[in-house]
Amino acid sequence: MGRKRKRQEEEQRTVYFLESLQNRQIPLLPLDARWHELFPDFRKTSRIKALEKRLNKLIQKQGQTNNDLKEYEKAKKVLMKNIVDNMTDGHEVDSPIRSMKQDRNQKLLADLKDKREKAEQLVRELPTEIEQANRELLVECMRVCYQELMDNTHEIEAINEWVKATRERLKDEILKKQDMEMRNTQMYKYMHNLLGAEVVEIFDREHQVWKGNLEENEIGE
Repeated sequence: MGRKRKRQEEEQRTVYFLESLQNRQIPLLPLDARWHELFPDFRKTSRIKALEKRLNKLIQKQGQTNNDLKEYEKAKKVLMKNIVDNMTDGHEVDSPIRSMKQDRNQKLLADLKDKREKAEQLVRELPTEIEQANRELLVECMRVCYQELMDNTHEIEAINEWVKATRERLKDEILKKQDMEMRNTQMYKYMHNLLGAEVVEIFDREHQVWKGNLEENEIGE
Protein backbone atom coordinates (compact mmCIF):
# COMPACT_ATOMS: atom_id res chain seq x y z
CA MET A 1 0.00 0.00 0.00
CA GLY A 2 2.84 2.38 0.88
CA ARG A 3 4.64 1.65 -2.39
CA LYS A 4 1.47 2.28 -4.42
CA ARG A 5 0.89 5.58 -2.63
CA LYS A 6 4.47 6.64 -3.22
CA ARG A 7 4.12 5.85 -6.94
CA GLN A 8 0.90 7.88 -7.14
CA GLU A 9 2.56 10.84 -5.40
CA GLU A 10 5.49 10.62 -7.83
CA GLU A 11 3.10 10.60 -10.78
CA GLN A 12 1.28 13.63 -9.39
CA ARG A 13 4.56 15.49 -8.98
CA THR A 14 5.50 14.60 -12.56
CA VAL A 15 2.20 16.01 -13.86
CA TYR A 16 2.72 19.16 -11.77
CA PHE A 17 6.24 19.71 -13.13
CA LEU A 18 5.20 19.05 -16.73
CA GLU A 19 2.39 21.59 -16.44
CA SER A 20 4.68 24.11 -14.73
CA LEU A 21 7.23 23.78 -17.54
CA GLN A 22 4.71 24.69 -20.23
CA ASN A 23 5.89 27.68 -22.30
CA ARG A 24 9.29 27.59 -20.59
CA GLN A 25 12.41 27.76 -22.74
CA ILE A 26 14.30 24.52 -22.19
CA PRO A 27 17.35 23.51 -24.25
CA LEU A 28 17.14 20.23 -26.12
CA LEU A 29 18.96 18.12 -23.55
CA PRO A 30 20.57 15.49 -25.84
CA LEU A 31 22.05 18.30 -27.97
CA ASP A 32 23.46 20.25 -25.00
CA ALA A 33 27.01 19.44 -23.84
CA ARG A 34 26.19 20.69 -20.34
CA TRP A 35 23.53 18.01 -19.97
CA HIS A 36 26.00 15.31 -20.99
CA GLU A 37 28.42 16.63 -18.38
CA LEU A 38 25.67 16.40 -15.76
CA PHE A 39 24.56 12.99 -17.00
CA PRO A 40 27.38 10.92 -18.46
CA ASP A 41 26.27 7.45 -19.57
CA PHE A 42 27.17 5.75 -16.29
CA ARG A 43 24.81 8.08 -14.38
CA LYS A 44 21.82 7.58 -16.66
CA THR A 45 19.08 5.38 -15.27
CA SER A 46 17.21 2.97 -17.55
CA ARG A 47 14.29 5.42 -17.54
CA ILE A 48 16.53 8.33 -18.61
CA LYS A 49 18.09 6.21 -21.37
CA ALA A 50 14.65 5.24 -22.68
CA LEU A 51 13.41 8.85 -22.69
CA GLU A 52 16.63 10.07 -24.33
CA LYS A 53 16.34 7.40 -27.04
CA ARG A 54 12.73 8.38 -27.75
CA LEU A 55 13.64 12.08 -27.94
CA ASN A 56 16.60 11.42 -30.23
CA LYS A 57 14.33 9.49 -32.60
CA LEU A 58 11.92 12.43 -32.75
CA ILE A 59 14.79 14.87 -33.40
CA GLN A 60 16.15 12.62 -36.16
CA LYS A 61 12.67 12.27 -37.62
CA GLN A 62 12.31 16.04 -37.70
CA GLY A 63 15.62 16.42 -39.50
CA GLN A 64 14.76 13.67 -41.96
CA THR A 65 11.33 15.17 -42.64
CA ASN A 66 12.84 18.58 -43.39
CA ASN A 67 15.29 16.93 -45.79
CA ASP A 68 12.42 15.01 -47.39
CA LEU A 69 10.53 18.25 -48.01
CA LYS A 70 13.54 19.70 -49.81
CA GLU A 71 13.83 16.59 -51.95
CA TYR A 72 10.09 16.66 -52.69
CA GLU A 73 10.42 20.26 -53.85
CA LYS A 74 13.26 19.29 -56.20
CA ALA A 75 11.27 16.33 -57.50
CA LYS A 76 8.24 18.56 -58.07
CA LYS A 77 10.26 20.93 -60.24
CA VAL A 78 11.53 17.99 -62.31
CA LEU A 79 8.02 16.60 -62.75
CA MET A 80 6.59 20.00 -63.69
CA LYS A 81 9.31 20.39 -66.30
CA ASN A 82 8.54 16.93 -67.67
CA ILE A 83 4.85 17.78 -67.85
CA VAL A 84 5.57 20.98 -69.78
CA ASP A 85 8.01 19.18 -72.08
CA ASN A 86 5.48 16.45 -72.88
CA MET A 87 2.45 18.63 -73.48
CA THR A 88 0.67 17.64 -76.69
CA ASP A 89 -2.38 18.61 -78.69
CA GLY A 90 -2.67 15.08 -80.04
CA HIS A 91 -1.29 15.80 -83.50
CA GLU A 92 2.37 15.02 -82.83
CA VAL A 93 3.76 11.75 -84.13
CA ASP A 94 4.78 10.72 -80.60
CA SER A 95 1.61 12.01 -78.96
CA PRO A 96 0.62 8.54 -77.59
CA ILE A 97 3.99 8.23 -75.89
CA ARG A 98 3.69 11.78 -74.60
CA SER A 99 0.24 11.04 -73.26
CA MET A 100 1.56 7.97 -71.43
CA LYS A 101 4.37 10.06 -69.96
CA GLN A 102 1.91 12.75 -68.92
CA ASP A 103 -0.30 10.19 -67.18
CA ARG A 104 2.72 8.80 -65.35
CA ASN A 105 3.95 12.29 -64.43
CA GLN A 106 0.51 13.27 -63.18
CA LYS A 107 0.36 10.14 -61.02
CA LEU A 108 3.85 10.80 -59.66
CA LEU A 109 2.89 14.40 -59.00
CA ALA A 110 -0.22 13.29 -57.08
CA ASP A 111 1.83 10.81 -55.04
CA LEU A 112 4.41 13.50 -54.39
CA LYS A 113 1.71 15.90 -53.26
CA ASP A 114 0.39 13.30 -50.82
CA LYS A 115 3.88 12.69 -49.41
CA ARG A 116 4.53 16.41 -49.13
CA GLU A 117 1.28 17.01 -47.25
CA LYS A 118 2.09 14.23 -44.80
CA ALA A 119 5.61 15.62 -44.32
CA GLU A 120 4.26 19.12 -43.77
CA GLN A 121 1.84 17.72 -41.20
CA LEU A 122 4.76 16.08 -39.41
CA VAL A 123 6.74 19.32 -39.51
CA ARG A 124 3.85 21.01 -37.72
CA GLU A 125 3.38 18.23 -35.15
CA LEU A 126 6.95 17.22 -34.35
CA PRO A 127 8.02 20.39 -32.49
CA THR A 128 5.23 19.86 -29.96
CA GLU A 129 6.12 16.17 -29.58
CA ILE A 130 9.80 17.02 -29.21
CA GLU A 131 9.09 19.69 -26.57
CA GLN A 132 6.89 17.27 -24.63
CA ALA A 133 9.48 14.47 -24.79
CA ASN A 134 12.22 16.94 -23.78
CA ARG A 135 10.20 18.08 -20.77
CA GLU A 136 9.58 14.48 -19.72
CA LEU A 137 13.32 13.79 -19.93
CA LEU A 138 14.04 16.94 -17.92
CA VAL A 139 11.57 16.01 -15.17
CA GLU A 140 13.10 12.53 -14.85
CA CYS A 141 16.62 13.98 -14.74
CA MET A 142 15.58 16.47 -12.07
CA ARG A 143 14.00 13.65 -10.07
CA VAL A 144 17.32 11.77 -10.12
CA CYS A 145 19.33 14.90 -9.32
CA TYR A 146 17.13 15.95 -6.42
CA GLN A 147 17.07 12.43 -5.00
CA GLU A 148 20.86 12.52 -4.89
CA LEU A 149 20.81 16.06 -3.49
CA MET A 150 18.44 14.99 -0.70
CA ASP A 151 20.47 11.86 0.06
CA ASN A 152 23.64 13.95 0.22
CA THR A 153 21.89 16.52 2.41
CA HIS A 154 20.88 13.86 4.94
CA GLU A 155 24.43 12.50 4.92
CA ILE A 156 25.89 16.00 5.31
CA GLU A 157 23.60 16.69 8.27
CA ALA A 158 24.58 13.39 9.89
CA ILE A 159 28.28 14.13 9.38
CA ASN A 160 27.82 17.63 10.78
CA GLU A 161 26.26 16.15 13.92
CA TRP A 162 29.12 13.67 14.19
CA VAL A 163 31.71 16.43 13.73
CA LYS A 164 29.96 18.57 16.34
CA ALA A 165 29.83 15.70 18.86
CA THR A 166 33.42 14.70 18.08
CA ARG A 167 34.60 18.28 18.47
CA GLU A 168 32.95 18.51 21.88
CA ARG A 169 34.45 15.20 22.95
CA LEU A 170 37.85 16.25 21.58
CA LYS A 171 37.71 19.45 23.61
CA ASP A 172 36.85 17.47 26.76
CA GLU A 173 39.63 14.97 26.07
CA ILE A 174 42.18 17.75 25.51
CA LEU A 175 41.23 19.34 28.84
CA LYS A 176 41.43 15.95 30.53
CA LYS A 177 44.87 15.36 28.96
CA GLN A 178 46.11 18.77 30.08
CA ASP A 179 44.91 18.11 33.65
CA MET A 180 46.75 14.76 33.78
CA GLU A 181 49.93 16.28 32.31
CA MET A 182 49.83 19.00 34.91
CA ARG A 183 49.30 16.46 37.69
CA ASN A 184 52.20 14.29 36.43
CA THR A 185 54.46 17.34 36.27
CA GLN A 186 53.57 18.39 39.78
CA MET A 187 53.98 14.87 41.18
CA TYR A 188 57.38 14.46 39.53
CA LYS A 189 58.57 17.77 40.94
CA TYR A 190 57.44 16.83 44.44
CA MET A 191 59.14 13.42 44.17
CA HIS A 192 62.40 15.06 43.05
CA ASN A 193 62.24 17.65 45.80
CA LEU A 194 61.41 15.02 48.40
CA LEU A 195 63.73 12.19 47.39
CA GLY A 196 66.28 13.66 45.01
CA ALA A 197 67.05 12.78 41.40
CA GLU A 198 69.17 9.72 42.20
CA VAL A 199 66.48 7.98 44.23
CA VAL A 200 63.74 8.86 41.73
CA GLU A 201 65.90 7.56 38.87
CA ILE A 202 65.93 4.10 40.53
CA PHE A 203 62.16 3.99 40.23
CA ASP A 204 62.20 5.57 36.77
CA ARG A 205 64.15 2.62 35.41
CA GLU A 206 61.29 0.29 36.32
CA HIS A 207 58.41 2.50 35.19
CA GLN A 208 57.59 4.11 31.84
CA VAL A 209 55.66 7.26 32.74
CA TRP A 210 54.98 10.66 31.21
CA LYS A 211 57.33 13.04 33.01
CA GLY A 212 56.72 16.28 31.20
CA ASN A 213 59.62 18.63 30.64
CA LEU A 214 62.52 17.17 32.65
CA GLU A 215 64.19 20.55 32.86
CA GLU A 216 61.17 21.92 34.65
CA ASN A 217 61.23 18.92 37.03
CA GLU A 218 64.80 19.46 38.26
CA ILE A 219 65.38 20.03 41.96
CA GLY A 220 65.95 23.54 43.01
CA GLU A 221 63.87 25.11 40.21
